[in-house]
Amino acid sequence: MTDDAARRALERNLRILPWWWATRWIWLGEAIWVIYLTTERGLTLGEVLLFQAVYSAVVIAGEVPTGMMADRWGRRLSVILGSMVAVGAMLTFGLGHTIPILLASYAMFSIADALFSGADSAILFDTLKGLDRDAEFTRWQAREQVIGGASTGVYTLIGALMVRWVPLSVPFVVSGAVSVIGVVLAWRLVDPPREGERHSFTRIGIRAAREVLGRRTLLTAALLMALVTAAIQLMGVAQQPVFLSYGVPLWSLGLFVGVQLGFSAVSAAIADRLGRRIGLVLMFLSMPLIASVALLGGVGGVIWLYPILIMPSLSWNVLWPYVSDYIARRVDDHIRATALSVASVLVHLVSVAVLPLFGLAIDRRGIDAGLAMASLGLAITSLLVFLVWWRAGDHVSAAAEAHPV
Repeated sequence: MTDDAARRALERNLRILPWWWATRWIWLGEAIWVIYLTTERGLTLGEVLLFQAVYSAVVIAGEVPTGMMADRWGRRLSVILGSMVAVGAMLTFGLGHTIPILLASYAMFSIADALFSGADSAILFDTLKGLDRDAEFTRWQAREQVIGGASTGVYTLIGALMVRWVPLSVPFVVSGAVSVIGVVLAWRLVDPPREGERHSFTRIGIRAAREVLGRRTLLTAALLMALVTAAIQLMGVAQQPVFLSYGVPLWSLGLFVGVQLGFSAVSAAIADRLGRRIGLVLMFLSMPLIASVALLGGVGGVIWLYPILIMPSLSWNVLWPYVSDYIARRVDDHIRATALSVASVLVHLVSVAVLPLFGLAIDRRGIDAGLAMASLGLAITSLLVFLVWWRAGDHVSAAAEAHPV
């Protein structure tokens, strides 16, 4: 491939990626999936959180091997397979009637997530780097979150309205059918060129694990992201029963969740500018604390606290582009996808550790007490992890320097 042809292919990647971000998860059930599991399939809220922990556990098992696969055989293959598995997961979730089948669908979602994780950020970073535009990475990462949040918000409203006329399972089946679009778009991507040789599976995995786990800066950055992720996962599970405690009808959940997803999209849209304005240190300190304290907005069933409850959406969407950029810039090309996958493993390990505990607290003490305990625990832990990161001394955000306010 000539240099001009390669450049045109990379530019085509940048045109395709936004459409792929919008279609790889055409998920119509965001407002109803917890209610579907508890009313149609008989699970308790604590069991739903346990399912979430199982999801994270399967991601942990597959995250690093899929990242290594992306580094060894290409990011394009990984995103194609992830798109295909996501379609199967949605169909299985909607059609499954037993706990083993529902768990199988969770495992498929996990595998799809693992195939995407690391590979999607790496293909974007390498595409921009091949075009000498890698300084735009955080901006493009934020754009991904804008597109994902906005499109999911639209899908959520559609799915919630659908249940006025169809059974709760139908939106999930439709989700799987239309997500085939994402498979087609992933197929049209190309692998960007990379510097250096492609090493063996073992060498890639060991090198990436040493880089992320052996450097306090990268380890603690990933852990801060993990704590914010735990907060937003807990908010995502709790918000549907919290909204119902307001006394609103089931079909209106789409409005509440749609607003939350719209807020996520707005948060992602301002992430690049906000991050550059407040700086890396303040961002790494404030975002986990905001996400933790926001869980108190779900206590008491007071509808006026709803804007506080959804604040983890701000924290996650602002922090994620900078954490991924922070790690991507500090590792070599040939281990980038695996290093990002190692960081994702840490994120999911935290979820596996804390979500069952929070679920047990909610089942035994009630949702108010469970959310309050989670808020306090996550806030204290976030402060401790931040202090370790701050003392490590690497506070430079290359993205912020490349695009001064």
